[in-house]
Amino acid sequence: LKHLNRLEQVLARAEWQDSDHAEGLMRDGQGRVIEGVYSNLFLVRDGVLFTADLSRCGVAGVMRGALLDQARLQGITAHVCDLPYDALEQADEVFVCNSVYGVWPVRGLAALNWSPGPLTRKLQAVARTLLET
Repeated sequence: LKHLNRLEQVLARAEWQDSDHAEGLMRDGQGRVIEGVYSNLFLVRDGVLFTADLSRCGVAGVMRGALLDQARLQGITAHVCDLPYDALEQADEVFVCNSVYGVWPVRGLAALNWSPGPLTRKLQAVARTLLET
C-alpha cells in the first residue's frame, strides 16, 4: 500500500544528526533490508542486480522501477527478493536511487565498504539520462 504518510522516514532520519551520513538504512521487523530513508536500495553480486521485495513494506519508487526496466532491456539479470542483512556483506557493489538525485553509490555501512563498480556506474548513466528527459 503506497501512501503519503512519511512518518517512518521522518523518525528514521531523526536518528542521526551529523553530515557525514547522507542516507540511512531501513529494515523490516524481521531484519530484512528494505530501502534507504529517502531511496530504494540495490546490491550487485557477481554482476547480478538485487533489490528488496517491497510487497510487505517499503515504497517502490519511480526510479527503482525505471532502473529495473532498463536493466532487463540491457540484459542485466535483476532479482526482486528478500534481502537478509548479510546480503550486504556479500555484495560487490551497493547503491541507492530516487527520482531526485538518480543513483548514489554507497561507499560504506558500519564496517562494510564498497567501491562504485561497473554496474553502478552503468545504471548511474541510465538514471542521468532518465532525469534529463
